[in-house]
Amino acid sequence: MLRIIRLIAVLTVIPLIGLGVALARFWGATPASLEGLAPAGAALTTCVTSLLGSPDASVCGEATPFGWLALGSAGVLVLSFGIAPLSRLVATVLGTHRSILSLGFWPYALAITILVGIVSLIHVGIFGGAAYLVLQHWFGVESDLLLVAIGVVLAGATYAIARGLAVFFTRPKTYIAARPVTFYEYPRLGLLVRDIAKKLNSKMPDNVVIGLQPTFFATSSPVFTPYGKGPLNGRTLHLSLPLMIHFTEGELKAVIGHELGHFSGGDTNYSMRFAPVYMGLAKASEVFSAEDRPLTRFLSMPAKLLIDDLIYAFSVVERRIGRAREHRADQSGAKVSSPEDIAYSLLKSSLLGSIWNEQVQSLVERGMKGRFSRNVVRNFSESVRLDVDRTRIAPLLQYALGDCVAHPVDTHPPTEDRIEAFGLNLGEICSEDVLLHRFFKAPKVTDGLDNMAALEEDLTALQYHLYAELWPADEDGERSIDDIFLTLLIDFLALMVTIDGSVDDREILAAETQAAQLFGNFDRDSFRDRCRSPEQIPSLDKMISFANKLLTDTGIDNLKTTLRAIARADGVIQPEEARLLDVLDASLQSEPPQAA
Repeated sequence: MLRIIRLIAVLTVIPLIGLGVALARFWGATPASLEGLAPAGAALTTCVTSLLGSPDASVCGEATPFGWLALGSAGVLVLSFGIAPLSRLVATVLGTHRSILSLGFWPYALAITILVGIVSLIHVGIFGGAAYLVLQHWFGVESDLLLVAIGVVLAGATYAIARGLAVFFTRPKTYIAARPVTFYEYPRLGLLVRDIAKKLNSKMPDNVVIGLQPTFFATSSPVFTPYGKGPLNGRTLHLSLPLMIHFTEGELKAVIGHELGHFSGGDTNYSMRFAPVYMGLAKASEVFSAEDRPLTRFLSMPAKLLIDDLIYAFSVVERRIGRAREHRADQSGAKVSSPEDIAYSLLKSSLLGSIWNEQVQSLVERGMKGRFSRNVVRNFSESVRLDVDRTRIAPLLQYALGDCVAHPVDTHPPTEDRIEAFGLNLGEICSEDVLLHRFFKAPKVTDGLDNMAALEEDLTALQYHLYAELWPADEDGERSIDDIFLTLLIDFLALMVTIDGSVDDREILAAETQAAQLFGNFDRDSFRDRCRSPEQIPSLDKMISFANKLLTDTGIDNLKTTLRAIARADGVIQPEEARLLDVLDASLQSEPPQAA
């Protein structure tokens, strides 16, 4: 309701200014009182009627420009208020079937966009004409400079409107921060996709790309990636690596089956025609906002709101069609796996997607401090395993059941509706025991796929490259004492965790808890990186030499306390851990600073 009120207000303000200025001109020729308002209105009406009959004559004398101002204002007012109801009517008619919508949306959007441009330019003309006539008639200002000044302002507004309309005619390119993969590189993944395609009697995707965006989708539009100059044409399947590493084989089959169902159902061809027009309108609306130019924003506001109203009218019918498409695709996913696998893939995507977004924020914050990880996907996996409060997973998912899974083109139905469509019991699906098994104990599909570690590191490098402009410039100079101490601490703790040849989650958590309490600023991600790559830990002799020079007696005592806590965390001190503790007890001792 508020949106409609705002639309009405914006569409009327400039035409009413024009009508008010014209009426004031004729009102000024009669007694300036309320009694003179009716004769002024009659005189203005007579003038406008005369202009309609004889547009080439100055039938109103020197008041003729005011008559044209009133005529233009009244005309654009009627035209503006005809566009919104027309958009709703056309959307309702076209929305009876997706084929009709995809074919009819572009011509109608084109016609309305041109009409909106004309309406907006008339608004600009009314505003400029009213300003000029007011200054000329009431203030006696007649100057070429005035015309030039008004012309410059109006030209700027006209340019902004034209630029916004031009955006609509520019087809946006689809960029995906993902790596194209071949089934020669990943044969097990290829066999999985081929098996699903056979069961669905669907064609294989022409391209498969794997990225870090926490969503799966299928598209038939040309797709650009950072790994090639030209687009990927044909059917493209996007898989999310951060989500995949937490999926079981059945859950991944359900997701891929769902996306291939979009191919076989013709959904991607429909989206290829509908989505670019829709996105073009959205970008045009964004340009019309003109946040940094208040006057231009004011003059282009009618165009923005009319475009927004067009988007809203068609989004209503598209949402209805889109929901039916998603339910049909869910049936395809269930056909190659099970309804339960569809349900848990949706629940995992909802929760893990939000956690991943937090991880990306942490990645940016660490990068701005000059701290980087070798494998952010593995960091994410460890964060889910070690840091998520498992007692909160069930209530969080129950709370989030109304969410829609993120998608770059259209709106999906709420997760709850998609699960209930299979007749599944939400209470059983969201029971704590089953959820914890699915999240943490069930075998993960990526454990059986090829070259995952290399792909994770490659996409990590891509992620850092995308944010490269945020990182501080490299500065020559020595590292700070704090950085050296933090690196040394991480090396000691990682050595204790890995010295027995295995990595125990209890030891990792003990190390992080103890280090945070005793040493404060502890980089958890760097520590976990080092635990995964113990070959990067320096020699023990070198570490001891640094520690003796760098640490005080208190610092050495705190370090030994932390290392003992790590060794005891799994309930038993292994022989390798005991020997390391003995060596450190004998060798770690603070050296007095040398005299200058």
